[in-house]
Amino acid sequence: MKKIFTRILMPLAALPLMAGCIFETFPESSTQTQDQVSSSKTALRAMVNAIPASMMMANSAGYATKYGDHLDFGIAAVHIMTENMLEDLATMGDNPYYNRFAGYASNSYMGKDYVGCAYFWAYYYNWIKMTNDVIRMVDEDAASDEELGYLGIAYAYRAMFYLDLARLYEPKENEYTDVSAVLGLTVPRVDENTSEDETRNNPRVERSVMYGYILDDLAKAEKYLAGRTFSYTSPSLAAVYGMYARAYIEMGAAGEDGAYSRAEHYARLAITESGCTPLTQEEWENPSTGFNSGAACNSWIWGLTLSSSNIGNLLSFTAHMSAEATWGYGPLAHYGASASFYNAISDSDFRKHSWLDPERESFYSYRFAGTAEDKAKFLASAKDYETLKFRPAQGEVSDFAVGSCADHPLMRVEEMYFLEMEAVARQGRLSDAQRLLNDFMEYRIADGSYDCTYRTSTLEAFITEMLFQKRVEFWGEGILFFDYKRLDAGITRSYAGSNHAGVFKLNTTRRSPEWNIVITRGESQSNHAIGDLYNNPDPSGKIPLNQ
Repeated sequence: MKKIFTRILMPLAALPLMAGCIFETFPESSTQTQDQVSSSKTALRAMVNAIPASMMMANSAGYATKYGDHLDFGIAAVHIMTENMLEDLATMGDNPYYNRFAGYASNSYMGKDYVGCAYFWAYYYNWIKMTNDVIRMVDEDAASDEELGYLGIAYAYRAMFYLDLARLYEPKENEYTDVSAVLGLTVPRVDENTSEDETRNNPRVERSVMYGYILDDLAKAEKYLAGRTFSYTSPSLAAVYGMYARAYIEMGAAGEDGAYSRAEHYARLAITESGCTPLTQEEWENPSTGFNSGAACNSWIWGLTLSSSNIGNLLSFTAHMSAEATWGYGPLAHYGASASFYNAISDSDFRKHSWLDPERESFYSYRFAGTAEDKAKFLASAKDYETLKFRPAQGEVSDFAVGSCADHPLMRVEEMYFLEMEAVARQGRLSDAQRLLNDFMEYRIADGSYDCTYRTSTLEAFITEMLFQKRVEFWGEGILFFDYKRLDAGITRSYAGSNHAGVFKLNTTRRSPEWNIVITRGESQSNHAIGDLYNNPDPSGKIPLNQ
């Protein structure tokens, strides 16, 4: 796949260097050449291991070295991109452009000629190529049991990549752009048998066909991963069931008969097969391991690790999303919860401790990473509602080589509870869905004060409440984009008392046009089946700013 090489020249590129900690370093020896892999006696294992490594690697798309972009660190960067397109993540810094993802937050420079939308394409198709290389190497009829296990892992990854791409690129109707010409189209498919000539005339695949491919890959992954035990760092059978649930909930929303029933079935299978349990309050709030260590909890079905050889000081999730990590953009961008969102959370819900309350420690005795001196410095500069959810690894607030080495979740078991209750509600079993939500919330509000039944007497009201609790649960994790898009939810950042920086005060009626990701120009230049006629419309600037 040919990649776009156009860089946006906007205020982000002209930031004043206000802090001495803002310099960039790049990892060394973080990639293997093809010759090195091919000559290895363990080539297949090396190729499989290279997939998750690439997903977490600084400069994964090559844009960090080529353009100096600090957004280039794989799947975790994708998750920050999509979170910035929603409403609950507020940028509160005095200079809003320390949010290096500002283009996504402001719906700016998101057309085919800009690197903003190119990241998605560059990342995912590179990762798909890696899975195709593994699948191509394995002869299913002659493979050893170990090789079949690797094959199952490759199919699971490929299913994940195409499911993400389908949900990112399939256009959904909105009030700002006309998508009638491309409704139902996802992305071109490239598999292990696709020739170079075929990629030059490779049209977007219709939704039903693409989901058929995804389900086929999941079926193969299920076959080859059954009976195998993995840690959370590799796709397991439970992760496959979780991806089935994700796929079927989308298919149900598209009107496919029986899909919601299958989503319910697979969500429950994922919960059961995984043996995972929702995060406890201690696991959630731990200042050393909170949301940075899959091994420190029993919630993660699937996650990725990051080693010190694969990071740069500014090219990591922690550098952007941890306000306690003094070396990064976090203390400068001041990411936090949107005030209206935060104030709607029950004080009895321990998840509210993920953000700094305006009453500070009189509201809750916060536990901070680092020393007492680190805590004092943090509180002296932190803003109300600032995030404390994502802790630097090992609680290390000063040394990026340690603090940035944080695991990143791809699937927590809590997501399966929410997919199950949504699927149940969509099948007309509202009282069962209410019970499931009430049961789940006992993990989060222990005093028994939560009861959704009195305010969710209709399906619409239940979906709104369910989504709100899911927003609280998964703030910042990159899960919610797909829910917003599927459920036709709007964004509200401009309101009385808003704490969003002015350049990001966008309100939408229902879906944002930005959620229909535009196919990069590089693809249309090399693939003649993709052009303006078959691309998603440019959403840039289509939402009026509400200062």
